[in-house]
Amino acid sequence: MTRNTARQDRPAPLRLATGRIRTACFLGTLGIVLAICIPLIARPREGERIINALFTAVTTDMDWLYLLAGLGSLALILWFAFGPLGGKRLGDTVEYSTFSWIGMLFCAGVGAGIMFGGSIDWAFYLRYPLLGEPVGSDKAMALTCAYGMFHWGPICWAIYATLAVPIGYSYYVKNVPILNISQTCTGLLGRRALGWPGTLIDILFMVGLVAGSATALGLGIPIVAASVVSVAGVAHSFWLELAVLGGITLIFSVTSSLGLKRGLNRLSDFNVYIALGLLLFVFLAGPTLFLTHLSMEAVGLLVENFARMATWTGPLGRDRFAQDWTVFYYAWFAAYAPFMSLFIAKISRGRTVRQVVLGPVILASLGCGCFYMIFGNFGLHLQATGQLDVVGLLRSMKGASAIMAIADHLPLAPAYKLAFALVTAISMATTFDAVSFALAATTTAKLTPEEEPARWNRLFWALSLALIPTGILLIDGPLSVLQTASIVVGLPVLFVLWLGVASFFREYRRTGWRAAPATPVPQPAPRNGAEETPHESHRR
Repeated sequence: MTRNTARQDRPAPLRLATGRIRTACFLGTLGIVLAICIPLIARPREGERIINALFTAVTTDMDWLYLLAGLGSLALILWFAFGPLGGKRLGDTVEYSTFSWIGMLFCAGVGAGIMFGGSIDWAFYLRYPLLGEPVGSDKAMALTCAYGMFHWGPICWAIYATLAVPIGYSYYVKNVPILNISQTCTGLLGRRALGWPGTLIDILFMVGLVAGSATALGLGIPIVAASVVSVAGVAHSFWLELAVLGGITLIFSVTSSLGLKRGLNRLSDFNVYIALGLLLFVFLAGPTLFLTHLSMEAVGLLVENFARMATWTGPLGRDRFAQDWTVFYYAWFAAYAPFMSLFIAKISRGRTVRQVVLGPVILASLGCGCFYMIFGNFGLHLQATGQLDVVGLLRSMKGASAIMAIADHLPLAPAYKLAFALVTAISMATTFDAVSFALAATTTAKLTPEEEPARWNRLFWALSLALIPTGILLIDGPLSVLQTASIVVGLPVLFVLWLGVASFFREYRRTGWRAAPATPVPQPAPRNGAEETPHESHRR
């Protein structure tokens, strides 16, 4: 990406929205979240059995749908970048520097998942005959890194960015002062997007976002707790993890109350610098030549097998790797996709369509790949040289504890562990700061580009995000519990994504890429009135 090509005007300070709250959307989402959390907390063992049964059913029968959706998203992003819309701009003023822009979308999109997965995914992958290679072979070891980069690579970031252009088109080009997912569906739904169909779409999006967020918190909280246990020597307990959850909730509640510019923007920049420092430390203090050679081989294997990885389902039933991992990651990204698209659109004012889609797909993919090439390959080196049997450790301890055992083989291990925990905690905080913004924006009836949702609304959702993770902590089950939470909610969100895409193309064919003057929020048409879209009423 080049440096900012649009004029770096200093935008007016953001102000808080004073419009009304969408009561049905607000209460509907809250009701569903409580309906999930209360039984999960009250009957954790029964909840775990139901969740695991759903996981097997969904991944067995619907794996092909997720893979097709991933390929479709990548094709769509490439068309946006290199088709006739590539040079179009979303608005006229760039609000954030390129570094801050990339940092915010990266921190919002990866959360603690990349800290966990980049460090330990390879050890889970080694249990499978990857692409038919014998378990534990040299090529299978290199494939673990290649698969990690694939799972956090262009396809998954393309899923994230699927609706970024349609949302930005409506918000910055058509000047519709509504920032939610249902608004992107007006090209097909017309004014029904302002009624119960639109409310249902936004509720599905919000529930999927809350559940997907629970997965990220469920991965990150044990890492921070394990770091405290390893460095301070305290006992690992439910109450420690609950205290960590409370501390992280406090961080993103404070940054959420400060807003995007004063809170998330600065925290993301700070976190990126620390993460880059950790990567550089492991690369230089660890087996530098081994990390370089294996990373190069993994990149080659990824390029060579990309199409096969994107379509592999293990049809003969000899392994469930695609179902257990590829489909899990696709579904997790799908559950987050409307949120990330909304967030990317919000922070991309003034950027071209090409920048908006290639920033995540290329730069964020490269950033994620570094975690697998350095953190992951360092652990793999310990396994291959017999210094630490990480695969064996995972049979007797959780992944977070295994990550701390890997860290013991680095110089200045206690300081490294604390820094690792700090990056993990801030990554979770930045993600949920952005999530609370998206939830608050969706429940706000009117929100112009110069406004942010009411502070109480952002704080409410920031605190609500801790409910499902509390239930998952009580379950204390295997990773499949977290995987299923993403997959089950990600399935209906897939349909919302592609409904928004189809609606955008219908709207674009009808009106073209023409800026419209800022307009008031459209109101539902009279029952006996002719069907028309909100954009048609704007032009009159």
